Amino acid sequence: MQTIERATKRSSCKPSGFSSCLSSNDAITLLEFIHRSLSCNEEMDFVNLFAGLQELVSFDFATTMLGHWKNNEIVMVHDVNISFPEEWLHEYMSKNYLQVDSVIRDNFTTYEVQHWSLGKKRLHRRKDITSLCMDFGMRECYTHGIRPQAPGNNSSMFCFSGSSIIKSKRTTNILEFVIPHLHLALSQVFSKKNLAIKNVILSVREKEVLEWLKHGKSSWDISVILGISKRTVDFHVYNILQKLEATNRPQAVAIAIRLGLIDLG
Repeated sequence: MQTIERATKRSSCKPSGFSSCLSSNDAITLLEFIHRSLSCNEEMDFVNLFAGLQELVSFDFATTMLGHWKNNEIVMVHDVNISFPEEWLHEYMSKNYLQVDSVIRDNFTTYEVQHWSLGKKRLHRRKDITSLCMDFGMRECYTHGIRPQAPGNNSSMFCFSGSSIIKSKRTTNILEFVIPHLHLALSQVFSKKNLAIKNVILSVREKEVLEWLKHGKSSWDISVILGISKRTVDFHVYNILQKLEATNRPQAVAIAIRLGLIDLG
């Protein structure tokens, strides 16, 4: 309990009137959330935090990312897809929307809570990106991130989307309160994972497959390019995911870039 109280005090710079937005049950849920976030040791522990968060903020989909700026590009170092559709994620990454999405770029420069309505108006978000989100039922969304805490550290982005997420002061205040704890939990999980995978060795063929995955190619595309069967490509992808302890192809690419196994360009 003392740990919870200390964490609450660290976050005591909450916006004026924040407590008036919460019921007593909400306050208890927040304290439980903080306690669980401080106890995260594995990626699944981190993923399970979001079920509790849904008791406070209504959303259908969530995804998270650690990254940083390099040569005016966003370098994704780690990501945990909580519930975004894999098909949407593949389409988004294969078209390199990460680098041109004004909402994402704004997150990594302002680190403020923003509702997608802002992206549509002030940030002039591209219509094809908005259309892709709409196709998957992501009509509204909140994003928020934490800036690097020290030189060389990664910043973060947390995205919550759904068919209807009401823009409200209450939601904004809750996200301002919980995102720093999520950022610390995510950083802690991957700092431990980094130690486990730092000595990974990939074969020449696995690196070739990763290079094409980086460019958004499918298993079939890669099989044609490399002159091997699709089954063989899938076998290499499986081995890559296992070695890098990645949950999906975009995450494997991000980890490989961070480890210097493949180049960013």
